[in-house]
Amino acid sequence: MTASTTDGVLHGIRVLDLSGAGGPLAGQILADLGAEVVHVVPGAHRRAVHGTDADYYWRAYARGKRLLELDLDSGAQKIAALLEGADVLLETLSNDAAARLDLEPARVAARYPHLVHVSITPFGRAGPKADYAATDLTVTAAAGFLFASGAAGEAPLRISIPQAHAHAGADAAVATLIALRAAAATGRGQHIDVSAQHSFTLALLGRSLDAAVNQPRVERSSGSAMVGAIRLRSIYPVRDGWVLVTPGILPPVAAFMRRLMSWAVEEGLCNAALVDWDWGSAAIRMMQGAISAADWDAVDQAIAGLLATRTKTQVMTEAVSRKLLLAPVMHVGELLDSPHFVARGYVQQHTDRPHIGPFARFERSPLVLSNDMPEVQFAALQRSWRRRPGPTGAAVAAPLAGLKVLDLFWVVAGPGATRMLADYGATVIHVESRNRLDMLRSVPPYIDATPGPERTPGFHSTQANKLNVSLDLSTAEGRSVLADLIRWADVFGESFSPGVVERLGFGYAAARALNPRIIMVGSSLMGQSGPWRDYAGFGNLAGAVCGFYQLAGRPGTPPAGCYGPYTDFMGVRYNALAILAALAHRDRSGEGQYVDMAQAEAALHFLAPAALEYLESGVAPEAQGNRDPAMAPHGVYPTQGTDRWIAIAVGTDAQWQQLCRHAGWSELAADPALATLDGRKQHEDRLDAAVAQWTAIRDAHELEQALQKLGIPAHAVLDTHELLSDPQLAFRDHVQRIAHPEFGSTAIEGSRFLMSDAKALRPSVAVSYGSHNTMVLRDILGYSPAHIAQLAAQGALQ
Repeated sequence: MTASTTDGVLHGIRVLDLSGAGGPLAGQILADLGAEVVHVVPGAHRRAVHGTDADYYWRAYARGKRLLELDLDSGAQKIAALLEGADVLLETLSNDAAARLDLEPARVAARYPHLVHVSITPFGRAGPKADYAATDLTVTAAAGFLFASGAAGEAPLRISIPQAHAHAGADAAVATLIALRAAAATGRGQHIDVSAQHSFTLALLGRSLDAAVNQPRVERSSGSAMVGAIRLRSIYPVRDGWVLVTPGILPPVAAFMRRLMSWAVEEGLCNAALVDWDWGSAAIRMMQGAISAADWDAVDQAIAGLLATRTKTQVMTEAVSRKLLLAPVMHVGELLDSPHFVARGYVQQHTDRPHIGPFARFERSPLVLSNDMPEVQFAALQRSWRRRPGPTGAAVAAPLAGLKVLDLFWVVAGPGATRMLADYGATVIHVESRNRLDMLRSVPPYIDATPGPERTPGFHSTQANKLNVSLDLSTAEGRSVLADLIRWADVFGESFSPGVVERLGFGYAAARALNPRIIMVGSSLMGQSGPWRDYAGFGNLAGAVCGFYQLAGRPGTPPAGCYGPYTDFMGVRYNALAILAALAHRDRSGEGQYVDMAQAEAALHFLAPAALEYLESGVAPEAQGNRDPAMAPHGVYPTQGTDRWIAIAVGTDAQWQQLCRHAGWSELAADPALATLDGRKQHEDRLDAAVAQWTAIRDAHELEQALQKLGIPAHAVLDTHELLSDPQLAFRDHVQRIAHPEFGSTAIEGSRFLMSDAKALRPSVAVSYGSHNTMVLRDILGYSPAHIAQLAAQGALQ
């Protein structure tokens, strides 16, 4: 067995990174994996990454890269020379800029057929909105996530640290590793087209399918949610802040609610009868009126009483020890300084400066983390980047063909990752049990808005292109089948609470004994070690603990929070990256390994600028509503109709003057106090009032188009129904109809990146419980019909 990798699994891969603000995370991920990433930066950004400007965004994502100071327009010939020796080109160029630099995809493919060319743009390289002016705010509006976040009756709210670029950048990194795997076999690169809008729709947990399956649209419900006629609070005050509570009113989380009520009984805050409620059916009984608002009030008051006298730290301690769905709303500094992150050594020091730690912990091939950002000269780089040879084989349509994945993940962070692999050729066997209902089978959207475990398109979407096997792992016979599946697999992924898989008899030591080359990924909220390892819950709770909730709100008000289990969607990309990186190591060394994927640690890479600011200044950023330090006016404004909005972001003085002329604001245009950004920032209340008054009587979509013609970033705030009719998402084939064995048809979401050679597979039919039991047991494991019948009779196939 060879020694562990210390120089990174992408050692020897050369990446020319031309990304601007729309995609620097992709290159930083590749640098962490050991690639030589050269980021071309103009002088202003060079000063920022070297610390002479307080630009935490650029510095956070330049970590580990080499910097080449070069103006793109005047340096086109130098860029062309470097691409001869590069393996990967990352860029965020507009179509006009790509044409001007001779970097259009077709031209790049013709001149550099060996090159993996990655375009990360707001809406994609082609389509009706490909040339839209865009910012983080307007892309968030176009993705539907903005509409879903915030409080009912108020303007939708974004997360104050830009997020759209990170969803796109993480998708780009996954796609790059898939393309590099194909290139290793054929020497042939390809073009990857990533749209930030398309990528960000993942964070809706399948709700972009609402209109396609006749589900009512998502409604904003910050701090509470309506179930039937009952309003369920989710944000409660504690002595030093706020706590997020997830009511356990669905079957998969009923036990959590019983434990919470038991604690309330211990404290004398409610009647013991509440412990024995049928919590798994509570949501349905609320919708039927069998549980009244008065009934729920007793529960609400008990929860409020439990929390009001405690601190966030005390609540977290109880949540871990009692296994409760409670999460203190922390800022990034509180998490970085927490006993758990300290125990895991997440914050690291290099060259006397701190930086955040790895997105995953690899037993044999740890990430190459560095704070270095050395400058490199073109002449030296050209000498070292010798020309790469041309292709040696034909294009590969399914670059992950032959990869065998055993998927014991659940909900979305793990299953979403293996869906990405299945789309590009991997054989993925997903194991579930009727006795442990996957949470995603219990949440909307539902086909025709009717709940049911087989009526959930979000589940159909995460399981697309996989084989589904139902196994009861509480039986010896079910565990014997799982052992055979581990022997078959290249990758074994699980997301049980830490320790559960070991108690089942399939921890890493046992899995390795069955299959010495196995790659095992343990995905959990807080990781496999540390004082919070037993913290149980979902991405909405991790979103509160990791700082996302605190950054979604208005100054001086309780946190509004962001929509859904937000950190799960970081987990999707980073679980996929972890698997692909571990495969790259096995390709080189022949050895498998264990990967500890802590969702909270991965998620902080989406807040890297905020984390860096705290580590260097001791100050954690606060929520700013929809305002932005570099733009004004910048916000979400009402338009014609009920709950209709438009996002507008004015980034330059010229755009301000264009807006004034279009709106007929001659007085504002002539006001010298508003001529510059600094002046407009000082008068934001006045500007927001003027914009809101002007937009309120106009149609959002017509206004979007008018402002886009002027080059002003603007987009209607799309709700989840409008996503189906959005022409750009339709152009990218985002919503796909497929057959359903019981209900005729359903809808799934398509791949969020488009590859020129490798086309994502499209399933013909949705999976259902055990729909591939016979195929997998007979054709993959070689079981006889008699053996399969015996397993069924013994109750193993449940």
